[in-house]
Amino acid sequence: MRALIIGLGSIAQRRVLPALASLPGIAAIDIASRSKPAPAAWPKQGAFFRDYNEALAQSPAELVYISLPNADHVTWIEGALAAGKHVVVDKPATVTLEQARAVCDSAARRGLLLAEATVFCWHAQFAPLLRFFDEFGPLTHVSAQFIIPPLPVDNFRNYAKAGGGCLADMGPYAAAIGRVLGGGAPEALHAVAAPADAKLDVDIGFSFAARYPNGLQYVGQFSFESEYQNRLSLVGKKGSIAVERIFSPPPDQDLVCQVRRSNQAAEEKRPASDGFALFLAAVLDAIDTGRLDAFAQNILTDASFRERIAALTQQDKRQ
Repeated sequence: MRALIIGLGSIAQRRVLPALASLPGIAAIDIASRSKPAPAAWPKQGAFFRDYNEALAQSPAELVYISLPNADHVTWIEGALAAGKHVVVDKPATVTLEQARAVCDSAARRGLLLAEATVFCWHAQFAPLLRFFDEFGPLTHVSAQFIIPPLPVDNFRNYAKAGGGCLADMGPYAAAIGRVLGGGAPEALHAVAAPADAKLDVDIGFSFAARYPNGLQYVGQFSFESEYQNRLSLVGKKGSIAVERIFSPPPDQDLVCQVRRSNQAAEEKRPASDGFALFLAAVLDAIDTGRLDAFAQNILTDASFRERIAALTQQDKRQ
C-alpha cells in the first residue's frame, strides 16, 4: 500500500513519517506540503506535491494521513474520501460532533476507512497495564492529568479560527481514557472551565468528573496554563498503577510506573514502543480485512464526550 501525508508539521515529521516507514505494508510515501520545502530525502520516498488537490488527484496512494490545523480537517477528509482514499487524521478528527457524524457517514457511504490518530492507548504496554487489574482489581478509580505551559503565541492551537483550544487538542485524550476503561460514554458527567486568558479567543483548560456504566469513577485535568504534567493513575480494589508520560511517550522511552500491590510500593519500567506504528498497523489490518468501520464509533463517542464537556464548561462560564 502507498501512503500520502498531507501537511508536514512537527508531528508528521517526528512521528507519522517514521511510523509509516517502519511498516512492511507501506511500499512508498508521498508528501504534500504548502508551507514546508520538500525534504532532501525521506524513507520510502515517493512524490512531493505543493498542492493538496493535485496530490489527491495524482498520487496513487490508497491511504491518506492528514496532519493540518484542526479547522482544515473536514475539508481534506472529504477531499480524500471523494478521491477514493482511506483516511487517517490527526486528533481531533473534527471540531464538532455534527462534523464527526458527517465525515463518518461519508466514509461509510463510500466503503472507506476513517480513523482518528489518538494513539496513546495503542502503546504495547497499555493493555498489560489494564491486565494488572485482572489480579488486583477490579478497576474503580482513574485520574488523568495532561497539563502544559502556555503555547507559543503563533501556535495554531491558540486561535479559534484554526480550530484551536485545549478541549479540541486534549479532549481526545480525555475522551479515549473513559471510552477504553469505562466501556463507552459516561452516564454522569460534570465539568468546569479553566479561567479564561484575555489575550486568547480559545479555552485554555477544563476539569471534569465522570461515572461510567461499569461503575468506574474518572476525574481529569487538562490545561495549557501550568507546569508540565502528563500522568495517569489507575486504582483497583487491591492495587494501583501511576504512569508518567502516558499520553505522549517517545517511541524510545520506557514507561515509568509506580505500582502498589496490597499496599506494597515499587517502581517498575515497561519497555518502550511506538504507539503510532502500532496504531497505523491496526489501520492497515482493518483495511486488509475489510473492517472499514473499525474506528468510526470511536470518533463519534469521543466527539460526543467533547461536545458534552463544551456545553458544561460554557454553562460554568455563565454562572
